[in-house]
Amino acid sequence: MAVDSTSPSDRFVFKLLAELRRGKESSNVFFSPFSVMLCLLMVWEGANGATREAMGRVLEIATGDLEPAQSELRVTKLRQLLASALAIRDRGIELAVANSLWCSDQFALRAAYRNEVEKHYAAEIFSVAMSSRETLARINGWVAEKTRGKISSILPSLDSLTRLVALNAIYFKGPWRTPFETPLTRTKPFLADGHRTIHVPLMHQEDEYSYCEQPAFQAVRLPYQTWRPLAMYVFLPAKDSSLSALLGDMGPAQWGRWLAALEMRNGTIELPRWKFEFGAELSEILRSLGMGEAFDPQRARFDGIAPAPPPLFLANVIHRALVEVTEEGTEAAAATTALVLGATLPMVQKPPKPPFVMIVDRPFFFAIRDDHSHALLFAGAVNNPE
Repeated sequence: MAVDSTSPSDRFVFKLLAELRRGKESSNVFFSPFSVMLCLLMVWEGANGATREAMGRVLEIATGDLEPAQSELRVTKLRQLLASALAIRDRGIELAVANSLWCSDQFALRAAYRNEVEKHYAAEIFSVAMSSRETLARINGWVAEKTRGKISSILPSLDSLTRLVALNAIYFKGPWRTPFETPLTRTKPFLADGHRTIHVPLMHQEDEYSYCEQPAFQAVRLPYQTWRPLAMYVFLPAKDSSLSALLGDMGPAQWGRWLAALEMRNGTIELPRWKFEFGAELSEILRSLGMGEAFDPQRARFDGIAPAPPPLFLANVIHRALVEVTEEGTEAAAATTALVLGATLPMVQKPPKPPFVMIVDRPFFFAIRDDHSHALLFAGAVNNPE
């Protein structure tokens, strides 16, 4: 019997991906579920009552079938994911995760809340004048610094009524373990949006990969050059299928089964270079997922952050992300802000399978995953790599 994923981050990523693509099935989508979760978790730490329960359900850390102790275990695991990501340091690869809280100088955080976010999220905490232009510049400057200039700003403006801005930024730069050779890159047709032919550079490589082939798709794991098992997973729908059909079948349980089916095999892969930015205001999506309580000024309860009055509620949750994939490797950045107004079997020698060929010349899904912690750092659907 297949076992469903117990990872809250896996459950959350597929819920959020489905909502981000709703009505935009032919567009590119790219986001960091890791960033969104960390930002919302910092706010959840200060939520109370029904607000805390609603946020917990959406973040998959508290559901009706979980005992309190099980919910606490999920939170602990998520905190461990953060600590694990913060510990990645290796020559040639960079993964930087940063959290911060920007608090209005008109109110004071509860000491317990301050201690919680500093201890578990390594958050920097600033007291600022929300009505000052300098504050907006400082917040956007913090994001630019933490994403190595890839995301220059996250907030277009700042309301003087804002009491708290929670921020997460994540930056990743990793060279492939085996780089693609630039002279082998050729311009070839790509079926953009599933129906329109364009011509894009397709990188070419022949090697041994973790690979899986099923009637509905091909999948390959492309590792980065690091002692840590960091890799990009590329899922290509079959020619008689579509990206929408593939993602419609892709949930946490199926994801786990598909990853388990990967096996080492020689083959050839052709992969486009791509670079694009993506941004989304997530408030309506989070409401539709069941977090409406947190956005309602009359019902929201965040007494754990600071004592009322004024009552606190979520006003906006903004996410921006950028990715670039080349012959050398991958560079990606994202920022999120929340504004608070078994048995071992004998080995049997199997005959080697013939080499595979995987030509990524039509819309596909990809994810960057830390296989050590099982954290999905970034995920995206590419309809047009131009």
